[in-house]
Amino acid sequence: MRIEITRSGGVGGMTRTWSLEVSRAEAEERWLPLAEAEAGPGKGMQDAGPPDPARDRFTYRITVGYTEVSVPESRLGEPWRELIERAREAGRARPAPGPGEGSGPTTAAGDGTPEELL
Repeated sequence: MRIEITRSGGVGGMTRTWSLEVSRAEAEERWLPLAEAEAGPGKGMQDAGPPDPARDRFTYRITVGYTEVSVPESRLGEPWRELIERAREAGRARPAPGPGEGSGPTTAAGDGTPEELL
């Protein structure tokens, strides 16, 4: 089963996405119950309590199957940290899609020099 983790925020505001394949048994026994508990009543971002005084922290969106949760960095427990580290180590880190993804910069010179640098 595919687990996807998207980290956003921080000083630069950059978004990163990692994915990890785990066995269906591992997902159902370990990660799905954790995600469902996080998504339960009183656990949403709106119920997270007072704002975190550290404004430049990350927020993680974690998707396990059809369950998606959003967890602020200040509330990441050890199981989530382990999962995030495993996904990062899987080596499939990529920038999140942005406007015009795949189009790349336009080139006026025909030699690959981006137009804005000419």
